[in-house]
Amino acid sequence: MKSKRIWAVVMVVALLAVTLTGCGEETKKANNPEGEKTETENKIDDEQYITTTTDEPQAIDPSKSSDVYSSQILNEITEGLARVEVDENGTDVYKPAGAEKWDVSDDGLVWTFHLRDYKWSDGKTITAKDFEYGIKRTVDPKVASTYAFLLYPIKNAQVCNTGEKPLDELGVKTVDDKTLEITLEGPCAYFEKLLAFKTMYPQRQDLVEKWGDKSGTEAEYTISCGPFKLTEWTHKNQLVLEKNENYWDKDNVKLDKLTYKVVADPNTRANMLSSGQLDMAGITQSEWVEKFKKDENLNYTSRFRATTAYEFYNQEDKLFKNANVRKAFSLAMDREEIVDVLYYGIAGPAYGFVPPDMTIGDKQYREVVEEPLKKLAEENPDPKELLIKGLKELGMDPDPGKVTVTMLESGTSAENRRFAEYFQQKYETTLGINVEAEYVDWPVFLDRTNKKDYQVASMAWTGDYNDPMTFLDMWVTGSGMSQVSWSNKEYDDLIKKAQKSLDDEERLECFKRAEEILLCDDAVISPYVYMKNSTFKYNYVKGTMSPLFASGMEFKYAYTEGRGK
Repeated sequence: MKSKRIWAVVMVVALLAVTLTGCGEETKKANNPEGEKTETENKIDDEQYITTTTDEPQAIDPSKSSDVYSSQILNEITEGLARVEVDENGTDVYKPAGAEKWDVSDDGLVWTFHLRDYKWSDGKTITAKDFEYGIKRTVDPKVASTYAFLLYPIKNAQVCNTGEKPLDELGVKTVDDKTLEITLEGPCAYFEKLLAFKTMYPQRQDLVEKWGDKSGTEAEYTISCGPFKLTEWTHKNQLVLEKNENYWDKDNVKLDKLTYKVVADPNTRANMLSSGQLDMAGITQSEWVEKFKKDENLNYTSRFRATTAYEFYNQEDKLFKNANVRKAFSLAMDREEIVDVLYYGIAGPAYGFVPPDMTIGDKQYREVVEEPLKKLAEENPDPKELLIKGLKELGMDPDPGKVTVTMLESGTSAENRRFAEYFQQKYETTLGINVEAEYVDWPVFLDRTNKKDYQVASMAWTGDYNDPMTFLDMWVTGSGMSQVSWSNKEYDDLIKKAQKSLDDEERLECFKRAEEILLCDDAVISPYVYMKNSTFKYNYVKGTMSPLFASGMEFKYAYTEGRGK
């Protein structure tokens, strides 16, 4: 989210940092499932609050959310069958949450979940029907959820999502109020990792139907069953979450208030951290990073995350429908230079789409599968030749100087312009074309790209679970997350085969070939950096944890100790 989770590329430079801080001593303290008081916990501050940053979320609705900003909020105010946490070794673990336990049939097809006694924030009991409704709503073609494809391992999910079968035939059934049964199409190696994702959150049918299109658009049109509840949403300013007193594990929640400030400008963010208006923030500008590193009151972490930034192309466009044109744009990028100039060294050059730390079985995917764009670059040292070849194939004038391309940018800040101007200069110099930039706000950007009203644009993508599938299944034919109008039967078949296989080697080979098709054969997208986090937080901020594959920072166990000292 992994989300899959869409990020505005410029915002991800800073926001990914703050939402994805590293693990350490505090994580061990946070993973105290019994809530036993420690000596440190006895000294926590009387006033418990943390202020951090985000960008303006899309709808805070489990079925309609498609960006990481709304996912962050949903992760704190809602809770599914499981919750992602971090163990003492810094490894993601999936712990029972809404479900106390679950059983799996011998053939791996039938999953039976036994729900705990817990309530919504308004005091109403959560039942298996709420989960059944939530899953069916996401699959319902009338809702048009961009994340419905993530549920395709469930029996009949795909044909229900396309309208070929009624929702009654979806493999989700309420056995009784406390028992939910899910039947899969076939064994699925990663299904357990989906249990904590928003597509499987419970939803209140009575409220969704009452609110209609307003659902998730204001604080008053949200309901909580997680550690916090959304009490204020001042658009483009801040979101305020407060402790949910009806949460089943409320005794382990120390914070009374969690505030997300909507701050787009990186210098504003840095100044707010410096002045104490923020308790933690993602900082990427080199001068600020060096300054804050010297501040003994701040704790600094930096490491790779499961996020890749990439450019993508509208294949309905008369120019970008040609694969050689797309390859030319991909190879025109100097990925090492991008890391240094745009990301201040806080990233890694990406010649593949699946990022480091992604595993299959006991193998690191990137350690055994070479990044495919390296070979493509070796075979095509002059990107302009590919562009000219593509123009000829299209029957267009082969003179690059007569080509004008417009980049759609997901923001209007100075930082957005810095990114756009870099790519403009690089494409104009390397390919000899003319490049213009159009700047729009994030919601408009999402709407435009979904409607295919663009030529070339950039996003960043964060995985939802630890499997290459979370980066590759979004490109299958009919996926709601694909804004490129591309279809490839071989690719679809490979992903389907990997989805149903339990053999690690077979799945690895499927993913390897699929990534080659995506990046080299068809050049659907052009990844350019693997993201790193760069987070500063004041030393009094304790108990935060950051699962590698989750919707950002986990604040359930967070608290402050020694603020103002």
